[in-house]
Amino acid sequence: MVLLSLSHIQGNPSQGCNGWGITVLEGCPYSIDKELPAPPKPSEGCCTLVRVIGMKCVCEIINKGIEAAIDMQKLVKVAADCGRPLAHGSQCGSYRVPSV
Repeated sequence: MVLLSLSHIQGNPSQGCNGWGITVLEGCPYSIDKELPAPPKPSEGCCTLVRVIGMKCVCEIINKGIEAAIDMQKLVKVAADCGRPLAHGSQCGSYRVPSV
């Protein structure tokens, strides 16, 4: 079982949000890990982080190392399930959110 760990997420604090997006990734590991089946819905704690910190901050810190550890489609679903959907066609790391 591979859980998202700090070794995979080395965001760039010089970018906006001071690296707070890492907190969201750390708070939602069971919903976004590539190696785990996604739960039916994210935990309330995960959603609270998504709502408070925001997906803009998450997308700013996404790099290739993070993309290797998380499932970007699951991350997009978490954002939507938590009421902060990413716009279709928007960029999150190197991932472009698909159009409907």
